[in-house]
Amino acid sequence: MNHPAHLLRDLVYHAAIKAGFTLQANDIRLERTKTLQHGHFATNLAMNLAGKLSKKPRDVAEAIARELKNPLIQKIEISGPGFINLWIEQKFYTDECHEILNGLDDYINQSLGLDKGNKKMLIDYSHPNIAKPMGVHHLLSTIIGDSIKRIYQAMGWTVVADNFIGDMGTQFGKLIHAIKTWGNLKEIEKDPIPNLLKLYVQFHFEADKDVELDDAARAEYKKFEQGDPESRQLWKKIVRWSFMEIQPVYDRLGVQFDHLNGESFYEDKMPAILKQGRSSDLFTDGQDGAWIVLSDNPDEPPAVIRKKDGVTLYITRDLARIAYWEKEWHPERMVNVVDVAQEFYFRQLFGVAEKMKLTPAKNVHVAFGRMQFKDGWMSTRKGNIILLNDLLDEAEARALKLAREKGTELTPAQQKELARVMGIGAVKYNILSQNRLHNMTFDWNTMLSFEGNSAPYLMYTAARAQSVLRKGKITPKNAARYELSFSDDRERILALDLTTYPETIRRAADEYKPSFLATHLYTLAQDFNAMYNDLKILQAESDASKKTRLLLTGATVEMMQHGLSLLGIEVPEKM
Repeated sequence: MNHPAHLLRDLVYHAAIKAGFTLQANDIRLERTKTLQHGHFATNLAMNLAGKLSKKPRDVAEAIARELKNPLIQKIEISGPGFINLWIEQKFYTDECHEILNGLDDYINQSLGLDKGNKKMLIDYSHPNIAKPMGVHHLLSTIIGDSIKRIYQAMGWTVVADNFIGDMGTQFGKLIHAIKTWGNLKEIEKDPIPNLLKLYVQFHFEADKDVELDDAARAEYKKFEQGDPESRQLWKKIVRWSFMEIQPVYDRLGVQFDHLNGESFYEDKMPAILKQGRSSDLFTDGQDGAWIVLSDNPDEPPAVIRKKDGVTLYITRDLARIAYWEKEWHPERMVNVVDVAQEFYFRQLFGVAEKMKLTPAKNVHVAFGRMQFKDGWMSTRKGNIILLNDLLDEAEARALKLAREKGTELTPAQQKELARVMGIGAVKYNILSQNRLHNMTFDWNTMLSFEGNSAPYLMYTAARAQSVLRKGKITPKNAARYELSFSDDRERILALDLTTYPETIRRAADEYKPSFLATHLYTLAQDFNAMYNDLKILQAESDASKKTRLLLTGATVEMMQHGLSLLGIEVPEKM
């Protein structure tokens, strides 16, 4: 069966071919028009083709429009510099709503013409450091990465989620030295992570007064890399303590990984990387015998692969990771969700990996801005980190107050569960609704508002739509037996929101920006509420209008739940 939305793109594609133009089916992008007066869908295909062929866009548009004939299309109009505007007949929207209610995942795959399961992505996100509590700065990578994973799964990709945990590096030399100098293992074990953090901060405080401490830390780490039994045993305890702290945070956030292959996992895989780079003369001698890779840009510093004392670096382990991912999974893409401060590092890493021919996969750095608070930037080194669990506790406490105010018909247990869902969802949505390339500031009032672009507003909209169906004694699936018969523009606008969902997912995936999806859901919620507030649903003026609005309500419920799940956000049934 040719899916309606997919059919519409096919019609435009074949019309362009008949008009004598050369293009690929994926070149077709249909966008929703801003107002119904300019049609339902529009494409800038003519302008794209005209630019390549040195022709007038309107001439190209008119040539395509002459070949664009199908009962699905009610009207065609050329507007502006060469947009092709399309008015679509009513049955198209009925078919779309039926497809949504009969299986939203299949609807997305068929609408976008996807080959489900044929593409594979490896994605790394979160990567906290061992021996430190998870701070709110870990939220961005964790939440953005988890949503990107979910979005690509909805696009039919096989996605393997890895967590390149920081369990090696010179910071462990500092921590080991601090434990040996000022620590007590029995006392540490009573409350491991806070005690380890105190020792780590103490090291930096003392190192500010005694510069030789940094040399002592480097010596400790070199002993660790060389297999010193005491250092290794201490490191294993630190790793065990850390996982006892980290995993409950992931459980609380509903975030899961397929693998937790930290830096130490690649320890026995680094020698092969060093040998390959050295034997090919790619790794050359730098200052004092360090191994480096010169940049193609003479103004950029070289990539240091191994220090002068033989100690490896983060990039050494990252190269081993890329080689392992290729050997184990042969993915089409390797994605790293890391803040924008590491942009130059990833350029170096990907450049070296390409020169070594470690993988034919597309390496991607998904950069994001930082989380900003009124009291300035956070720093683990200075000890003023804002703990992730503390932030989540605050979110749930504030949400519980709202749940008690708004959910007066709920039991105390239901209010507490609503507070959990709403609090965690508000934190996630606050991150995902913003452009990831910008810095983000927490605003509790906005995050937990029942008005405006927030998780509670979307949750309340979904719960409201579910309530309508319950009162009408109908499920979303049952609504699929109804037909659409538009009597108001608010109905058609809502139908347009529903039918443009797959393209929104495609765009969110292509640009690694869940914010596109969040914006779509916010628009859907606004337009559903416009219909709910301005038009009667269960007491509609006619049976045809009642069925139309119930069908749209059922599809809205399915899409809100699906879309929020791609953001990693749960939806309560009652609020």
